[in-house]
Amino acid sequence: MDPIEWAAPLIAALARGRVLDAGCGDGRFLPPGGIGLDRDLERLAHARKMSALLVCGDAHALPFADGTFDTVFANRMLNAAGRIDHALGELARVLRLDGALVVLTRARARPDEDRLDPANGVARLGRFFATVNVERAADAALFVARTKRGR
Repeated sequence: MDPIEWAAPLIAALARGRVLDAGCGDGRFLPPGGIGLDRDLERLAHARKMSALLVCGDAHALPFADGTFDTVFANRMLNAAGRIDHALGELARVLRLDGALVVLTRARARPDEDRLDPANGVARLGRFFATVNVERAADAALFVARTKRGR
């Protein structure tokens, strides 16, 4: 089974409360009523089929108040965004207490690049979140990181 097809129902089941899909692209993982954020206007036009709540923006400077969301998706976008730790700090900032960040990655480790991959994901996410769980299939990893209390 394709890792994206494997992950899609798991990701959908993790969406609760107010959802932000950071780097939503064409809206593949964007739940109805969720807020999609992407830098690419053309991809946001495709995401409009899933939700009318779309924002053109950057994961490094999220245009939302602290504690706005119950669930944030960052699926297959962190490595392309770069400055991963900065993006993770922003994603954690907009989550409510007991919120969850859901990250799907298929990245391969590259020692010469800043990457979040199946091998280092738990450690990297653990710097910003109280708990991190991971499920794996083929070359993909699906991480669920829960916010720290009293950030």
